[in-house]
Parts: sequence; C-alpha cells; structure tokens
Amino acid sequence: MRGNVLNKSRCGRPHKLSDRAIVRKEKKNPKISAPKLADQIATASGKKVHPETFRRILRSGGYNGRVSSKKPFISSVNQQKRLDFASPHASRILVINE
Repeated sequence: MRGNVLNKSRCGRPHKLSDRAIVRKEKKNPKISAPKLADQIATASGKKVHPETFRRILRSGGYNGRVSSKKPFISSVNQQKRLDFASPHASRILVINE
C-alpha cells in the first residue's frame, strides 16, 4: 500500500534517551564524569546505558573529556610578592596592549 507510514521499516535501533537531555545535564554540572552521569540517569529513568554512549553523545554535543583544573590557593604572602613584582611592570604591559 502506497502512502502508509504506520508500518514503515526503520534503519537501526531507536534511541533509549534524548541526546539533548544528556547534554543539558552535562551543561548544568560540567565536572561530572560519564559513569556518574550514567548512574544518575539509570536511577532516574530506569534505563541502563553504557558510559561510553554518554561520552560519544557529549563529544558530538561539543564537550570533551577534559575538565578545567582548579587554581591553587595563593597565600597572602605570595599575593604580596606577586603584586610587588607586577607593579613596576604594569606600565610596560599597558603600552604594549594599546
């Protein structure tokens, strides 16, 4: 029968989860790992998905497997030393950037 789309065959298996939902969750908390994200979604939706699937979806969404490093604590003594060093050179930096 021509024009009937009810029983039309598909190529491939249907998606378990929405890609947008996974990327949205990653955007909300970018420091969460793929296995933890998989566990969260498995407990929330009851659907078990492999962490590599999450990595693949996140890569296609523009996220990489890297997390920004935390900046080290700078003591007040080192802050003063940095300021003392940078103050004489501040005028040179402003001239170069203009």
